Amino acid sequence: MTILAIDPGLNNGIAILDCERRLLLATEIPVIGEGANKRLNLISFADILTQFRIRRAVVEDVAAMPKQGLTSTFRFGRAAGSFEGALAALKIPTTFIRPTIWKRDIGARAKRDEDIRALAIQTWSDQAHRFARKRDHNRTEAALIGLWFLQHSGWTSGGEDTPPTPPTSSLPAGSRVFVGGEGWRTL
Repeated sequence: MTILAIDPGLNNGIAILDCERRLLLATEIPVIGEGANKRLNLISFADILTQFRIRRAVVEDVAAMPKQGLTSTFRFGRAAGSFEGALAALKIPTTFIRPTIWKRDIGARAKRDEDIRALAIQTWSDQAHRFARKRDHNRTEAALIGLWFLQHSGWTSGGEDTPPTPPTSSLPAGSRVFVGGEGWRTL
């Protein structure tokens, strides 16, 4: 069983982990178009979801940054919403977690990208090549978001055709969970 973790935006990162916390993939979804027409290549995203048989997702619960311009805020929101829309359309149950919560819980209190990247390299030393460049910080965050989810959700493998249902009571207060068919729940 695999889970998908996403650090959303045009400059995004995604990671796929199995229930034993092994990192299977850490990459970005490519951007298509130029300038104001930049968008995520959601066909590539759908291909990954299908290839890895994703049954659960966790997404960083992001917001616009202070002093960010209107155009960049719109682009960021469109990209983040594209991920959410694709997951909802495919009825993949999704948990949203605030950056301050997951970073605190896994010990990544520093806001520097290099410190977070070093933590990922330490955690998955056999996959260090996936985090080799400074610009890999988004995929690094996605991998650590996935690790946070596996540590706090109670998610365990229930067999290939039986998606496990993690107990939501072990997720921190403030986590937002989208359950297909049931809608949003805030813990």
